[in-house]
Amino acid sequence: MSSVTNESSFEPSRGEGPVGTGVHVLRRTPGPDGTTTGDVWLTLLFVPVVPFGEWTLERGGAAGSAWRVMQVVRPRLARSAAWVAAGIGALVVSLLPAYVAIVFFMGSKPVELGGLFSSAGAIVGALGWLDQTRERVPLRAAARLLIRRAKSPAGGS
Repeated sequence: MSSVTNESSFEPSRGEGPVGTGVHVLRRTPGPDGTTTGDVWLTLLFVPVVPFGEWTLERGGAAGSAWRVMQVVRPRLARSAAWVAAGIGALVVSLLPAYVAIVFFMGSKPVELGGLFSSAGAIVGALGWLDQTRERVPLRAAARLLIRRAKSPAGGS
């Protein structure tokens, strides 16, 4: 379904493949000229692993669903570190009910189980929601764009 329409265009997908794994466009910000800027990451279970940079995208194609990549800028170290820290923070917050239930209510099986199930429910629910709302860039398209950026004299900026 998702295919590269040309060297700088791709059809995004949602909810296909392993949950939260792939190349995701995160933190999309609409620009005044109709373009969208987003951080593109290789993710593993929604944990940002490798930053692919900041991409400027524009809707294109006949159906208006394809994205055309206008610019690829190298990833910023501070922003990349902030994304990783936020992912770790979200993981800690989602596991907090289970930790509290086990540490403070040891021996009360209903409270322990409630804490464990609420943590598991929060994690599974958040992952399912994220998988349906975050657009994925086909891996082949992302690789072509990054290779093209590396070969260009300006390095994609």
